[in-house]
Amino acid sequence: MSEETIPKKNGAERQVDVLVSALERASQNGGILLNSSQKSFPHFFDKTLRITPVNALVMAMHSDQGEYNTNGYILFNDTKDRGEAIKKGQKGVPFVWTNLNQYVNTDNPEDKISRAEYSKLSDADKERYKVNPREDVSTVFNLDQTTMPHVHKEDYENHVQLYGQAEQRTGGVNDERLLRPIVNQYISSIKDNLVSIRRDTTGIVHYDAKKDTLYMSAQKDYPSYADYVQDVARHVAFATGVPQRLGRKGVVLDNGREPSEENRIREALVEELSSAHKMVELGLPAKLRPSTVEKLPQIISMLKESPAIGSSILHDVNRTVGMIKKAENGDKIALIEKPSLERQQSWNSQFPIDKVPQAFSQINVIKDDIGKWTLVARPEEGHTFAARLSKEDVGMYFDVIKNDMDTTHVDAFRTQIAQKYYSVVAMDPKENINLFRSNASKEALDLISKVNVFKTNDGEILLAATIGDEKQKPVPISQAQWQRMWLADNMQDYKKHLAAKIYSGVLEDKLKDSDIGKAISSTISNQEDEKEKSSKEETSARILTPPIIRQFNDLKQKHPDALLLFRCGDFYESYKEDAEKASKILGVPLSKSNSLSDSDNNRILFTSFPHHALDTYLPKLIRAGQRVAICEQLENKPRTQQEDTTQTESNKAEIKQLSSSQKEVRHGIHR
Repeated sequence: MSEETIPKKNGAERQVDVLVSALERASQNGGILLNSSQKSFPHFFDKTLRITPVNALVMAMHSDQGEYNTNGYILFNDTKDRGEAIKKGQKGVPFVWTNLNQYVNTDNPEDKISRAEYSKLSDADKERYKVNPREDVSTVFNLDQTTMPHVHKEDYENHVQLYGQAEQRTGGVNDERLLRPIVNQYISSIKDNLVSIRRDTTGIVHYDAKKDTLYMSAQKDYPSYADYVQDVARHVAFATGVPQRLGRKGVVLDNGREPSEENRIREALVEELSSAHKMVELGLPAKLRPSTVEKLPQIISMLKESPAIGSSILHDVNRTVGMIKKAENGDKIALIEKPSLERQQSWNSQFPIDKVPQAFSQINVIKDDIGKWTLVARPEEGHTFAARLSKEDVGMYFDVIKNDMDTTHVDAFRTQIAQKYYSVVAMDPKENINLFRSNASKEALDLISKVNVFKTNDGEILLAATIGDEKQKPVPISQAQWQRMWLADNMQDYKKHLAAKIYSGVLEDKLKDSDIGKAISSTISNQEDEKEKSSKEETSARILTPPIIRQFNDLKQKHPDALLLFRCGDFYESYKEDAEKASKILGVPLSKSNSLSDSDNNRILFTSFPHHALDTYLPKLIRAGQRVAICEQLENKPRTQQEDTTQTESNKAEIKQLSSSQKEVRHGIHR
C-alpha cells in the first residue's frame, strides 16, 4: 500500500500509538508504565489550560519516551511567540480537546445551533438542547524539544527546579510524610461521595456489590506506600464501572455472569490507566499489576490490530477519572436505582423481536398535536412511523436517557423501544399517528408552489410560502414543527402540508376565487333562504350554549376579523375557528373540551396557554397577520328563556358592560 492510500489517523488513534509504545516499554522494564523519575504532573508552560485525564497520560508517556526533564509542554505558535523554535526532526504528541461551541437538539440531531444562538433562547427552549462536543486535535511539544534550554536558559532551569524529575527538583524525592495527608483526603472524599471503603482483615481485596463497599488490605500488607496508593486507586476505578454507575462492559456483577476475554482486557487497562493518572498526579511511579504484565503481548497485539478498541478504552478512562474527580471535589455520585442491564432484560418478553427491523436511522420521542408523547422512528429500510407511548414507557424512556451513563446501553434501549412500537403499528395501522400531513385538499396543495423554513439571527424559526403567484409574509413555527421536518420521509411534502395548515385562511380565499370556489359559493347562495327558516332553532340553541361560548359568538359577530383570546383564570383560551388558527400559528395543542359543547352536544374546539406567556405568544399572532382581541369572561348571570328571546337587547346590555369596564377588549385590538 502506498503512502497516498494509507488513511490518516485521527487524534485518538495517534494517542493509542503512544499508549502502545508505553506498554511495550513496560514489558521490558518490570511493568513500570510511566513516571519512574517522579516528574510533576503534565502541564503547559505559561498557559492555564484544562488537561483531560487521557491527554495528561499521553503527555507523560511521551515525556518518558523522550527521557525529557519535565512534563512541561508548549504549543507550536506559543514557541514562536517566545522567540524560540521546535528543534529539527522533533515529533510532537497529539492533544485532543473538546470544542463546546455547538449545541444539538436532544430530539433532533440534525438541529444544531451555535453557542451564541443558544444564549438567546428562553430557559424553556434551552432545555431542549445539549452541548454537542466536537473533538479537535493540536500537536504539542515538550520543552526539551524546543530551543528554550538554549535561548531562555534561566527560564528553563527555573522550570526544571519546580517541575522536573525528583532528583532535580528543590527538596529532592517525594516525601511520604507530605503525601499521606493528600492521600488520606482523597480516600475520605471517595468514601463520602462515591463508594464506601473499609479495611478487610483477611488480606483479600474485594468489592461487595450488595453493600457497594470496597474492602482493602492494610497498608502494611503492601511492599511500599506507592503500591498501596495505586491499588486503592485501581479499585476505586473498578467501583466506578459497576452497573449502577458507569456500567462498563468488563464489570458484570449480576447473575454471576462473566465478561468476555476482550472486555476483561479492556477493563484491566481502564483500571491501570485511571490509577496511573492518580499516581502521576501525586508525582509517583505508576506500575502495572503482574497479571496485566503477563497479558501485555496479547494486549499490545489487540491494540495494534484494532485501534478503535484503544480509542474506546481511552474514552472510558476519561469518563472514569471524571467521575472520581467529581467525588474528590465533593459532588455526591447518585446510584442509578435500576441498573440498565436489568431494565433491558425486563423488555425481553414484551414483544416479538424476530420480525422487526434490527436498526433504525432515526429514533425520537416528541409531543404530537395534542401534547401526547409520541415515538417517531424510521427503519433503515422503510418509512417513518409514529406511535403514542404508554405512560409507563414514557417514564422508562426518559429514565434511561437521563440516568444511564453508558451510551451503548442507551442506544440498545432506544432500538428496543422502536422495535416494540414498530410491532404495535404493524399489527394495527390505526396506531400510526399522522404527524406529517394535513387535511388540505389536492386543490389547496397545488396552489402552494414554494416553501422555505429558516432560522433568524435571533433563533426564531420562520416559514414562508408562495401561494399562487403571491409570496406570503413569513410566519413563526414551533420547535415541535421544526423537529418534525427533519424526521419526515419527504421533507418537501411535509413543508407543503405545514404551509397548508399555517396559511389555511389564504388558501380558502384563493379557492373561493377559483372556478371550484365559485361553484361552491353558488350552492351556498341557494341555501341562504333556508337560514331564515331556522331562526327559531337558533334562538333555542342559544339557551343551551354555555355562557362563555355565547359571549364568544356575540363578540365574534362584532369583531369577525379578530382572533379572540379569553382570560380564564391562569390561562388564555381560544375557541372554535380561532382555536384552530392559534394552534397552527403558536404550535400549541388543539383539543376538544370536555366541559364545553354546542346545542347539538358537540364538543367545542379550544386551545390555551398560560397567562404569563402572553408577551411571548401575542407578538407571534400579530406577526402572522392576525388582529387580536384580549377579552375577559363576564360573570355568569342567570338567563330566562324570555331574556334569550330578546336577543338584541341582551347583546346590547352585555357589550355595554364590557365597554364600560374595558373588559371586552382589555388591551384593544392588536395588529
